[in-house]
Amino acid sequence: MDAPLVLTTRLDPNEIDKEAHNIDVGWSYPLEFYDATLEYKHPRDIEGVMDQVARRIGSALQYEGFGYTHDTSDIAEGPTESAYKTLETMMDKMNAQLELARKIRAVDTRDVVSRVITKHFLPDMIGNLKSFSSQSLRCTKCGAKYRRIPLIGRCYCGNKLTLTVHEKSVKKYLEISKEIGEKYDLDPYTQQRIAIVEESMNSLFESDKIKKCKLSDFM
Repeated sequence: MDAPLVLTTRLDPNEIDKEAHNIDVGWSYPLEFYDATLEYKHPRDIEGVMDQVARRIGSALQYEGFGYTHDTSDIAEGPTESAYKTLETMMDKMNAQLELARKIRAVDTRDVVSRVITKHFLPDMIGNLKSFSSQSLRCTKCGAKYRRIPLIGRCYCGNKLTLTVHEKSVKKYLEISKEIGEKYDLDPYTQQRIAIVEESMNSLFESDKIKKCKLSDFM
């Protein structure tokens, strides 16, 4: 998903992600900005007084004259490796993000958790669950794909078939969603959504005829 599909030698700011247009590039903030912070106004309410990239599109200033706060002798100076790469598990990554949120007074940690779950984890799990139930099968030898398993139970080249979407990728964010949801006491609606997704996964991956039991279950 991160592989570049198109390489271009000329950068047109109008063709890049619109989120990059929201960067403020003024050399100083106007008084209206600080007044708005005291009134907790929405960023959209003061867009008109801010010097943003979006307002420069189509002019010569879309490439030059960008204001900044910290100077540097080398634009490439900085961390050579992202913390997201050095941290191994998703739980480690999430804990590091929440630890940073706890240190910043301007950040509501509970709101961060809610946004991560509702905007990222839940849509990802629901999408993968749907993809798993409607996936095709792929031959590990010739690469042929099948919408349904052939009657012979294998590829026509004689090799075995494998899934294109696996159970592990579907459940990737389930445990971390449950853990941080309970830890930060999210609203009942969000926790119920997580529980419903878990029930859907269990109904798909667990057999009602086969149940794992412990010795204590018979005592």
